[in-house]
Amino acid sequence: MAEFLKVLSAVVPVFLIALLGFSLRRLNWLTKEADESLLKVSVNVLLPCLAFSKISNNPELLKPENVWMPPVVGFLSIGLGMAVGWVFRRFATGSTDARGRTFAISIGVFNFGFVPIPLVGSLFGEDAVGVLFVFNVGTLLAMWSLGVMLLHGDLRTAMRKAFNVPVVVVTVALVVNTIGVHVYIPGLVSDTIEALGLCAIPMSIMLIGAMMKDHFSECDFRSSFRVCWMSVVLRTGLLPLAMIALAKWLPCSTELRQVLLVAAAMPSAAFPLLIARLYGGSPVVATQVAIVTTLVSLGTIPLWLRVGAAFIGLEFGGR
Repeated sequence: MAEFLKVLSAVVPVFLIALLGFSLRRLNWLTKEADESLLKVSVNVLLPCLAFSKISNNPELLKPENVWMPPVVGFLSIGLGMAVGWVFRRFATGSTDARGRTFAISIGVFNFGFVPIPLVGSLFGEDAVGVLFVFNVGTLLAMWSLGVMLLHGDLRTAMRKAFNVPVVVVTVALVVNTIGVHVYIPGLVSDTIEALGLCAIPMSIMLIGAMMKDHFSECDFRSSFRVCWMSVVLRTGLLPLAMIALAKWLPCSTELRQVLLVAAAMPSAAFPLLIARLYGGSPVVATQVAIVTTLVSLGTIPLWLRVGAAFIGLEFGGR
């Protein structure tokens, strides 16, 4: 029961902040005109600051297996999900055009940041959070390379998008941590970076909640019943089983197993909505998949975490 409450205490605030963003859009306090600038600040400033503060002084990231393996596993996790979504895209959407391709991407891209960051920290501690950020280098690369290629078919654009500010900052932070340069960073600077990083999650979640409001009215969930139930079966049923099995038998560190367990329990992310907007996909399908799997995950996240931890042999004990 205590574990269940700990999971809820980490997950529920995320959904409440998203609901706040949804409401602020409805009141027109958070306008569409502000989306682009706020998104750039969140992705290129706040999230990199959060990543730097968690990585640059993390002893667990001095282990070689926690540097090279998490990005590879992160990339493969997204790729596996997209492959499964691609196989079922016609059955779910009735087409292989933009709707079908968006479905495949939405199934593949799980929520790898906004819910997992506080959840991993609460359940397993800050060292595991650092590994999560390195893991997310792979997920970001997969999302902006495989995702853009599936939707847009432009390899050059995909590769350019794959190398972005968060990926560069994580790489720099790993170097800083490895050679011990962090001890020379003035306290004022590190405190400022940490303070900016603390803004990253609530700002980003609130913005995504607002963006989901834009397409919510277009979502006819009754006529898209097959999209909804297929996304639930795949993203909150089949793929968690595969990822938990990977965490059990993959020769990796305990921290990476912890990250994989939490990632396995996650619903589809809202990021495919951004990709669909930019590259001619279906924002409505991306919104439907994100909303339905997120609502269902309120019940399945605690279940998968409990069952998966017992199967893998992990204990909850964040600090």
